[in-house]
Amino acid sequence: MDNEERLLERTAETTEASDGYYQIILSDSGVFLTVFPPQGNGSPVREHVILLDLEKRAIKGFDLPVIVRTVREASGLPVRIAPPPPLSAEPEIQVLVGRDRMEATLQIIAPKGSRPVTMDEVLEKIKQVGVTYGLDHAAIQRAFAHPGLKVVCARGLWPTDGQDAYIKYYVDLENKGKPAELEDGRVDFKNLNMFTIVREGDLLAEKVPPTPGTPGIDVLGQPVPPKPGKDILPPLGKNVQMIDNGKIVATMSGQLIITNNKLNVVPVIEINGDVDLSTGNIDFVGNIIVRGSVQAGFLVKAEGDVEVAGTVSGGTVEGKNVCVRMGVQGMNRGYIKATENVVAKFIENATVYAGSDVLVSDVILHSRISAGKRVVVEGRRGLIAGGRVLAGEEIRAKVTGTHLASNTDLGVGINPLLREEYQKLRMEIKKLEFTLEQTQKALGLLRAMDQATMPKDKHEMMLRLTKAQFHLVGQVETMRNRINEIEVAFEEMRHGKIRVRDTVYPGVKIIIGSLVKPIRETLSFVTFYAEDGEIKVGPYK
Repeated sequence: MDNEERLLERTAETTEASDGYYQIILSDSGVFLTVFPPQGNGSPVREHVILLDLEKRAIKGFDLPVIVRTVREASGLPVRIAPPPPLSAEPEIQVLVGRDRMEATLQIIAPKGSRPVTMDEVLEKIKQVGVTYGLDHAAIQRAFAHPGLKVVCARGLWPTDGQDAYIKYYVDLENKGKPAELEDGRVDFKNLNMFTIVREGDLLAEKVPPTPGTPGIDVLGQPVPPKPGKDILPPLGKNVQMIDNGKIVATMSGQLIITNNKLNVVPVIEINGDVDLSTGNIDFVGNIIVRGSVQAGFLVKAEGDVEVAGTVSGGTVEGKNVCVRMGVQGMNRGYIKATENVVAKFIENATVYAGSDVLVSDVILHSRISAGKRVVVEGRRGLIAGGRVLAGEEIRAKVTGTHLASNTDLGVGINPLLREEYQKLRMEIKKLEFTLEQTQKALGLLRAMDQATMPKDKHEMMLRLTKAQFHLVGQVETMRNRINEIEVAFEEMRHGKIRVRDTVYPGVKIIIGSLVKPIRETLSFVTFYAEDGEIKVGPYK
């Protein structure tokens, strides 16, 4: 509608903000009715109120069925109910309230030859419509001084939504099990940060509760409720509890670990000597500290971390993070396996698996190493010689191979453990999907039976199968998510690099993904990487 339109507006005869209301618009193209629905428990607009209004305005020729339908639908959209009325020389004051009631507009329409309006008439009109909050008197004055100018004459106050609950941690969980790195990128093996030890009563975290938010107010003076913040469950695991004001504390001294996103405090086993005949094998749910060495043929296994102050000589050690301060002498028996990192002074004639990094301060000799991310050998000698060293993303050393041209395989973009997990997951999903299909078929047969005459044992079977179905669907979804994570990791491995700070001797074989490059001459200060389907050699960086 153009600037020559004349607009009159009436609200329903209620003062409740939740009541419906209507507007009658008079324009050159006809008389239009807009009906807005009530909110909450408010009252709807009634037809007789509109008919009385039309009678007062002397509007003729309206379509009663259209009015009834428009009131019933209350769509908030203008509907033509009558032809345009004859022009009037009376000025009109138009006040419109937005659908969300957070804004109202004012426009004074003064046809040629009409009398001037007064400010009292303008304010009275605003009052009649019900606009009481957020009046912009400067804007009202502008509209009064300039007939035809449409202004926003009132604005509501928007509510402020509440803040979601969150957990504030008082312990450092990011660097756990990661040796500190020096400024030049080398590993500081004197500061291993292997364990997060807490004592009974220590403050671990705090649950900050959600806030309700701050209500707003619309231009009709009614409150606008905010969206309250969402609550969360506290991450309470074993041996922790929540006390006053949401504070989460340890109820015993021990090692802090996170399992399934929950805080747990588990005890630490300390062996004040060697793991040998005097101790037997050790398999523990928490963390293990061995003050001596692990002797040949013995097993140390932990769901948490393992720290060995001495050596591992032909023994087997498994844990989340494994630190062997004096080194690993594999003796071609036993192995070291960590779901995260392995840290050692040296590794010789050993088999080592790490889900993340293998960090060695001196040498790796004639060993089989597999790391999900990095193998770093950067100590006094920083040597990798003999054997096969594989990493998902990077191998870094000072010297690789020997002047005697000993066979040494270095490979990146390869993670056997991850590949094995990937294949197992795919096979397991196939089995679960077959079981799920059989379960759904059985449920379909049971549901097709007459429920009223179905025996009790069939009802119980249907309940068991329904629960099993939901469990199977959840298992499949979890496995598919893990497969997606592994595929992302495989993609990142394509950019793997092998960096050697000092010397690469002949006899070394460089492997990046499916590409192979034998080294036939001595190289220094180099980086090997894959590009355009071949292994290239660049400067060390």
